[in-house]
Amino acid sequence: MNDTEKTLEEQRTGEHNRRDAETQTVLGIFISIMAIPVLIGTFWAERSHAMVVNVVAGSILLGIGILLAVMGRKASNKLHR
Repeated sequence: MNDTEKTLEEQRTGEHNRRDAETQTVLGIFISIMAIPVLIGTFWAERSHAMVVNVVAGSILLGIGILLAVMGRKASNKLHR
């Protein structure tokens, strides 16, 4: 089935899924980049509990960002098949 044979609803659904996958990938990259300054800030923390908070928060942000980016890429690759 090519694009001309697809119904309008199928085309819209495909466009929305593609847009959602791209948004998820970009959001994951953005969150991962925002985690880097948090992790770097660990080196300038004067108190030990501030270091722990920075490491935990930065690691969680980085994990969420990487997870979102990977999920977005998988969804994007699935749509291109």
